[in-house]
Amino acid sequence: MQLKKTIQRVLFILFWTGIGTGMILLLGAAIGRRNQERFRDYTIEIKGQYGGSFLNEDSVERLLRLHTEGVKGELLSVLKLRKVEEGLQQHPWIREAQLYFDNKDILHVGITEKTPVARLFTQRGQSMYLDEVGQPIPLAMHRTVKVPVFTGLPDQSAGKAKDSLFYLRIRDMAQQIVLDSFWSAQAAQFDRLPDGSWEMIPVIGNHVILLQDGEDFQLQLKKLMLFYKQVLVKTGFDRYRVIDLRFNNQVVASHGAATRVDSIRLRRSVEQLLEQSRAAELDTVIRYLPKPLQPLLPDDTVSVTTEMKNSLPLDSAAVPQKSNKKINN
Repeated sequence: MQLKKTIQRVLFILFWTGIGTGMILLLGAAIGRRNQERFRDYTIEIKGQYGGSFLNEDSVERLLRLHTEGVKGELLSVLKLRKVEEGLQQHPWIREAQLYFDNKDILHVGITEKTPVARLFTQRGQSMYLDEVGQPIPLAMHRTVKVPVFTGLPDQSAGKAKDSLFYLRIRDMAQQIVLDSFWSAQAAQFDRLPDGSWEMIPVIGNHVILLQDGEDFQLQLKKLMLFYKQVLVKTGFDRYRVIDLRFNNQVVASHGAATRVDSIRLRRSVEQLLEQSRAAELDTVIRYLPKPLQPLLPDDTVSVTTEMKNSLPLDSAAVPQKSNKKINN
């Protein structure tokens, strides 16, 4: 009886060992056959912003060829998807690349583009975009997008820590402008002054607005909106030449000289500036700020009272408040 049980146990073990060995052999054969197969086709999906993309299928296919031995027909065994993804993500406009095969040996390529949030001009006239994480990216040859314009930036390396913080400040400013429908329409561009503050050119009104770089940008926009609603709606948008927001709880408004700032001339000057770069790229222009300003007449000072502060809530769509630490650049 004991011998019979032992034989049954041995047969049971041999049975399942045989099945396991067979499955391993079949799986190995299947893997071997698949490694000798070649992928038959591919699809490319590009996820962009602003209703379109800066890359196209041809450009992505060229990138694929750079990181593989070909596109269609390559052996599955030699195509390292992770390595190809990392290679694609080296492109300055690609945020993320995802590749996978389906059960029909079709390669699916998913590309997520970086999102430009600002257009930058350096003091030497170089131009680039700033993406959603605060990193500079080159201009695209076949497409432009209307984003806030920042001019007069120093020509420095983006790899430095202080430059990275500086670009993050610009990114935060641009995002707050874009997320607010009023300021998105009213703020034409920002020019960086030698002392590190900003000069904003509005679309409506022959005046400029001075902003402190080290102060909370959202609070300054709120002060400016209060001044618009409490003062300029009564005096007109051409009453003052300079509106200075760089003082605590105050808005200092300066009367213009006899010759007012010509907003048409301001807009034409940026077109002339960017006309120089159109030879190298297909581009469109918003505005560029000519400088310097003429001497000002005596100032008008408007205090921001508690009632004025409470009369206008912050835009609910605005970006959360950031640190007030001043960044020198």
